[in-house]
Amino acid sequence: MNIEELFSKSDYLYQKPSFLANPHGWIPHIPFAFFLVETMKPSVIVELGTYSGNSYFAFCQAVKNLQLLTRCYAVDTWQGDIHVGNYSNDVYETVKQINEKEFSGFSQLMQMQFDDAIHNFSDGSIDILHIDGTHTYDAVKNDFNRWLPKVKQGGVILLHDTLVRKKDFGVWKFLKEIKKQYVLLEFPFSEGLALVCKDNHTKQEIIDFIHLAKKDHSVIKLFEILGTIILFEREKALFREEVLKMREKVAELNKQLLEKKKEIKRLKRN
Repeated sequence: MNIEELFSKSDYLYQKPSFLANPHGWIPHIPFAFFLVETMKPSVIVELGTYSGNSYFAFCQAVKNLQLLTRCYAVDTWQGDIHVGNYSNDVYETVKQINEKEFSGFSQLMQMQFDDAIHNFSDGSIDILHIDGTHTYDAVKNDFNRWLPKVKQGGVILLHDTLVRKKDFGVWKFLKEIKKQYVLLEFPFSEGLALVCKDNHTKQEIIDFIHLAKKDHSVIKLFEILGTIILFEREKALFREEVLKMREKVAELNKQLLEKKKEIKRLKRN
């Protein structure tokens, strides 16, 4: 298999995400999220740590548009943590509104701690597990080890922020620790993302993809380019919004200035 054969099979890889929000760290990985859902056609997707929903809604969008029978679950307290800080309930309310409007038929938000949510899933029930909660070494190791039995044979785990080494981020350290134990592939851009295969029962298309990506670096580069385009378009749209707001503000200030000048003339005449 070569890169042309691999990507000619994908009908969804080049789609644009419908729901984007701050922060932007996960946005460049959205094309891979689309590709993974399309290739695996999972029965169950579970995300640990959803925040504003960039990754989760990418999974849900792919499920909906591909008309899959997948069930999706987002687990988060929506209160923040030591890395992102605390944030208002507006974040959860926005995610909830999008989910209810677009994906309520197959998606469920679970506002709770990861260790509490785990009891809602039977062993070997999850096809794709995305771990993106607190990013200390101890936290990610705990999440991985506790939830691994819930992942079915042939399932995969995604670990986010594998490149980040600031503060006490430790995903990179945990990934280094398990590299010899699992078949995995790292996407070394935009804070880093790792695809980890639970065992040797992973779907052959995923194994072929991993082998190709390790042999041909243009595979990873393609995903990086596709993701960067999405990110740039998002930032361009935000910049355009700011320019419009500034123009409106300038117009309002000009209006107020004109009124003041008229008032001064009236005062002079009197």
